[in-house]
Amino acid sequence: MVLNLASNKHEKNGTSVSKKEESMEKEVITNLQHFQFFYPYTVALVGAKTGEKVNFMSCAWHSALSFNPPLFGVLISKKRFSHSIISEAREFTVNFLSYEQAKLAAVMGRKSGRDVDKIKLAGLKLLEPQVIHSPLIAAAYVSFECRLADVRTYGDHDLFVGEVVAVHVQPGCFNEAGVLEVKRLRPLCYLGSDYYITVDATTFRHVLPD
Repeated sequence: MVLNLASNKHEKNGTSVSKKEESMEKEVITNLQHFQFFYPYTVALVGAKTGEKVNFMSCAWHSALSFNPPLFGVLISKKRFSHSIISEAREFTVNFLSYEQAKLAAVMGRKSGRDVDKIKLAGLKLLEPQVIHSPLIAAAYVSFECRLADVRTYGDHDLFVGEVVAVHVQPGCFNEAGVLEVKRLRPLCYLGSDYYITVDATTFRHVLPD
């Protein structure tokens, strides 16, 4: 350990740590009333079509699950109108938004398709899919077409696992390695409790281990 008396800091495992930071005790929470400490997450509009019914909802609880086959999962409460739509359709689309579309995400997240036609309310332009039957969001910078592969219940949400059968990419949004061009597009991220944020492109860097 290397002490730096001038700055009141020391080196611990190669990291500069202040005495105040080291001595500060963390709050321990066991009664979780607001379980959202894992944010931020990118925001996606998840939608499906069954018969004449089309609905989209904002979703921040989502994740890639497998490279081969390409599987993507979205977690949806049974109370959501989209839950029944996807269950009937056996497919869904996942559409990622830019930071400028935060208001759209708020509408899609707080309004219910049971009460209002959210497509008309938001003036959404839809795109025809190439493989499945459910439409995509034209304004999304990238969209997935997914066939339902599995559904599992975890607590008060169901995990809908889709096999990605097509990806629609807005030109110029990703580099050759498939990395988002954050200097050209600011992804919309959710912090919980109706707060949104995006990334700071000036912090972008490629880091490799020594």
